Amino acid sequence: MPIPPHALNWMSRAEIDYIGPFVKAWAAFNAWYRHASGAAQERAMLDYVIGHANSALRRHVLPLLTNGNATAEAERLKQAIGDLQQRLDAIHFEVTPKGRRERVSLREVCIRPKNLQREQMERSGQRFVAAKIEGGRIQITVTSVRTNQVRFQYEQLQYDPADVYSQPGFTNDLSAAQQVTLREFYDACNPRPMTDLVQGGGPVLNVSTMQFQCSAENLLAGLVETLYAMRNALLHGEVEADQQMLACYESAYRIVMCFLERIR
Repeated sequence: MPIPPHALNWMSRAEIDYIGPFVKAWAAFNAWYRHASGAAQERAMLDYVIGHANSALRRHVLPLLTNGNATAEAERLKQAIGDLQQRLDAIHFEVTPKGRRERVSLREVCIRPKNLQREQMERSGQRFVAAKIEGGRIQITVTSVRTNQVRFQYEQLQYDPADVYSQPGFTNDLSAAQQVTLREFYDACNPRPMTDLVQGGGPVLNVSTMQFQCSAENLLAGLVETLYAMRNALLHGEVEADQQMLACYESAYRIVMCFLERIR
């Protein structure tokens, strides 16, 4: 027998929207790490709670992520983490930090963002430089150390290796060996290098029904970065509130609440 219309109406009203609880939980977490870090910039605040040895988040949450911890609190956090990644796997959730398209997932997460200002390397008589210049543009230069002759130079608005390697001068003005070196050098300058915490080849972490291949430290860093990306997506209007997306925010809410319970 089909469900009558009034029953379907009540069913839709019974669904819980976790966007509001997530935002409120993140607001509490944000207020804590702003105070705990003493930093003025958001990036420095996040770096503190993720990486500083005296961060309460590290001291109290890392033990929950180890394989040997089977307490109810640890299992509850691991269940929420496993649920979050499985739900993110079921959709293609993208954000655009600084105009660059990135997927929200623990399979593709930047856990160690870099501040590209000026990077330099010398090899086989050539100097390779990537530097921020006026207007925030990036200038890539290959210069002969001996003669100071510029062999290749290119500017771009933001970090985009493929754009550099597609330039005629890259192919025509650099030897094959110099092309390989410039690729190695500029790839390493990536301000947002991505890490796969699920199949990245690290130590095995059992997280609910999933296995992650990373250290507990990297998993914690990846969680904070992923939750931060989800928070920013809401503020920037990048979230379409369908049921699968709302399910992701339910798991995110439970993880942030676990964090808050441990650090209070």
